[in-house]
Amino acid sequence: MRKLFFSVAMLWGFTSFSQVTQSKPQQLVSPQEVEKCSQHHRMQEMQLHDPARYATVFRETIDPKPKGHSTPTVKSTGLVYTIPVVFHILHNGGTENISDAQVADALAILNRDYRRLNADADNVAAPFQGMPTDAEINFVFATVAPNGNCFSGITRTQNTITNDGSDGQLQVNAIVAGNNVYQGVWAHNKYLNIYVCKDIGGAAGYTFNPNGNSTANATNMYYNGIFILDDYCGSIGTASVTNSRALTHEVGHWLNLSHVWGDNNNPGTASSCSIDDHVQDTPMCIGVTNCNNLSINTCDDTNDPNNFSSWATNVIDNIENYMDYSYCSKMFTQGQVTRMRASLTSSVGGRSNIWTTANLNAVGGGPGTSLCALDFNANQPTMCTGTTVTYTPSQTSGIATYSWSFPGGTPSTSTAVSPTVTYPTAGTYNASLSVTATSNGATYSKSKTNYITVTSNATVSLPISEGFVSTTFPPTGWTIVDPNGSGTWTRSSTVGRAPTAGNSLKFDNYNIVSGSDEMRLPKADIAAYSSARLVFDVAYAPYNSNYYDGLEVLVSTDCGNTFTTVYSKSNTTLATANATTGSFSPSVSQWRSDTVDLTPYVGNSIVWISFRNIGGNGNNIYIDNINLTGVSGTPTAPVASFSSTSQSICAGQSVTYTSTSTNNPTSYSWSFPGGTPSSSTSASQVVTYPTAGTYNVTLTATNSGGSNASNQTGYITVNAAPAAPTITSGGATTFCQGGSVTLTSSTGSATTWSNAASGSSITVSTSGTYTATTTVASCPSVASNSISVTVNPNPTVSFGSVPMLCVTDGPYTLIQGSPAGGTYSGSGVSGNQFNPATVGISSTTVTYNYTNGNGCSGSAQTTVTVDGCASIAENELDFITVYPNPSTGSFTISSGVVNLNSIKVFNALGQVVYEISNLQDSKQDVDLKNMAKGVYTIRVLTEVGTQHIPIVLEK
Repeated sequence: MRKLFFSVAMLWGFTSFSQVTQSKPQQLVSPQEVEKCSQHHRMQEMQLHDPARYATVFRETIDPKPKGHSTPTVKSTGLVYTIPVVFHILHNGGTENISDAQVADALAILNRDYRRLNADADNVAAPFQGMPTDAEINFVFATVAPNGNCFSGITRTQNTITNDGSDGQLQVNAIVAGNNVYQGVWAHNKYLNIYVCKDIGGAAGYTFNPNGNSTANATNMYYNGIFILDDYCGSIGTASVTNSRALTHEVGHWLNLSHVWGDNNNPGTASSCSIDDHVQDTPMCIGVTNCNNLSINTCDDTNDPNNFSSWATNVIDNIENYMDYSYCSKMFTQGQVTRMRASLTSSVGGRSNIWTTANLNAVGGGPGTSLCALDFNANQPTMCTGTTVTYTPSQTSGIATYSWSFPGGTPSTSTAVSPTVTYPTAGTYNASLSVTATSNGATYSKSKTNYITVTSNATVSLPISEGFVSTTFPPTGWTIVDPNGSGTWTRSSTVGRAPTAGNSLKFDNYNIVSGSDEMRLPKADIAAYSSARLVFDVAYAPYNSNYYDGLEVLVSTDCGNTFTTVYSKSNTTLATANATTGSFSPSVSQWRSDTVDLTPYVGNSIVWISFRNIGGNGNNIYIDNINLTGVSGTPTAPVASFSSTSQSICAGQSVTYTSTSTNNPTSYSWSFPGGTPSSSTSASQVVTYPTAGTYNVTLTATNSGGSNASNQTGYITVNAAPAAPTITSGGATTFCQGGSVTLTSSTGSATTWSNAASGSSITVSTSGTYTATTTVASCPSVASNSISVTVNPNPTVSFGSVPMLCVTDGPYTLIQGSPAGGTYSGSGVSGNQFNPATVGISSTTVTYNYTNGNGCSGSAQTTVTVDGCASIAENELDFITVYPNPSTGSFTISSGVVNLNSIKVFNALGQVVYEISNLQDSKQDVDLKNMAKGVYTIRVLTEVGTQHIPIVLEK
């Protein structure tokens, strides 16, 4: 059939594949209730139902407008944040109870996308080339539950509420009360909780921006977790490659990213051109729901509504961004990465705790943190029969005993730390490890199913020819590798090129969204050949400039443990015909013959060749008339030679040796006297030299034509490292902000300091631990002794305003300084009293000084104005009345026939609590109902004098 039909939900999904990660334009057959992401709807619900929590939402804006679009320098910090994850599967016994393998696939996709390991990041639209950025954020399964028990990083809860996502808090409550691992709160500041359900209220996924505090409760679990539909979790099982990046999108929200068009759930709305996503290097856009046009430009950046003129050009939309609703997403920008990483350093929502070493140790977040996270690896999980493999545990500290099991291997069990095993028979094998802890004698285990693949080392002689004429498929001895089960290589019985016209090998990229499947030839023995080559016919047409595929040829000489790419073409380079939006079927003239020289591999007794499809949802690839041939004869013996990264290093440093031998050696034998390791059989080897001296290096290269050695005497010089310097301080190393101390090194100007400064001494004014090294003959010493410098902060001091005082007023009590407990100084000040009569009619500066417990001080000043109060020198008046007095808060001031000018009300501390001026009436109503009960003083200024009247407020 022509293309898969997708609903709106699928249109808003995500897809992933090598080369080009896109889905071609699809038809909508009917609207569906599922929207891609309801994050901002949920944020609005929080604002409505929990405004106090909404006020805590992390508001950090790293790159505020004005925006600009010069390609930024992609920065690598070297600090990778590791996030421990728990997948909570909420199911009712249906397909939503997804497999552990599907969950593991989802986690692997997160790590691929957040570490920029996706190959399609290199194929973004031209304005964004070089911008896709490694977020340096890693995700691991937590392996320790809140009660301290080990678990897999996955919980399962059976409850019908998986089908009703209208209230996510109820779904979280069900998980807390009924999961199969630990019934209780999974603290949001310790675990990234991901809730996988059948329904989550009409969306494919949602979460919240960082919010709340670090209190461990089910409410914080809800507001700081991620909800995802089961068929948008991963790319296998109930999910698909098309939907597989929805979780990448939601984690972006969890890390404080907005949609690229701004803070709403309405892509395609023109008003979004005036809404920002708080990231500088993402162009203004309105958002899209498909990838029909990679050059779309929905907002004119040169006419930004806010008139920001820094835009040099009018930039197209970044629709390949993970935070758009397109399903060809493949990148984060540097600005987005900076914003996400900033959220992880904030305590809001507990984000700053979740990646700490202490927390990773507590929740078993990766190897070395807990024996619950026990793991092991084989140095070559794919091999030929009779080959040995070495197993290594992920950690050795805290382990008393080891118990290994290797079904099908020799030996089948072992108690060694790192055993070596041989597999005599082809097949797929499990492996497991159990250890006992030295601390408590508890047992911890790790098992891997179908971990080791052993293939027969049986080979066939050249030539190998295949035209796919036989209906047996794959042909005898050929192997298909289908990693995701979404469709693979097939035999076409209608398309082919002479001499086997009508038959060929086909990959249907037209209907298969993504496929990196392989078709492997039988293993070939080309040890007795002087040259070899692979010739095949190929036919291909892309779909269009946005949707295309690739083809690779790979070679392995170690039974499939590693493959080397010897042929790689894609898009127009691979094409034998023009792009077509129809399902491509080549004519006779639309074939090409390609040749791959395999002479570099002659002399090897086992050579395994594979054709790999690089799926981009483009169009069909056909391969026919595959011929692997060679010229018999003994290969020429190698001429051994090698290169190294350096010939002069320092003790303790390493050097990498690489064979540059000619004539295709098939094996190597190195000797490194004085080095670690002292020998190797690899083509390239890293060697460490612990001791100063001059050392020889020997390489022997061998193929079936013979051996040759390169002996280099005194090849590597290892220089001794100088002694570490001693550093001293020229004063106290604990001082207040604004102070400094000078640190001096015993090694003079050859010193490099831990803060990257150089020279014999440095003056430091920031807290930290300082060390120094010295360098002699390019060799650095070990670090010096350390000096810790502590800079105590000065207190933040404020001085509130003092009301205008009359020169006739008595002493005024100063209480405006904060923090309390400091001292006041200035003209007219005695203790904490200010006397207006001492200063006279003028303005003067009063200073407040405060010293904290660390002896650090701060000060603030305010201006006090003393007024002549309209130059009235008459005595205090006595005819003004206030009634009622006492009062409940409302009273009237009357001056008879004299106009009132101003009224001030003072509390018992001398603070002005009420003031009104510019009066031109003899009567004024005053309302002090909001004041506490007590005695207040009213000062009334009239045209003829002043009167002070006490008033009692009763409540």
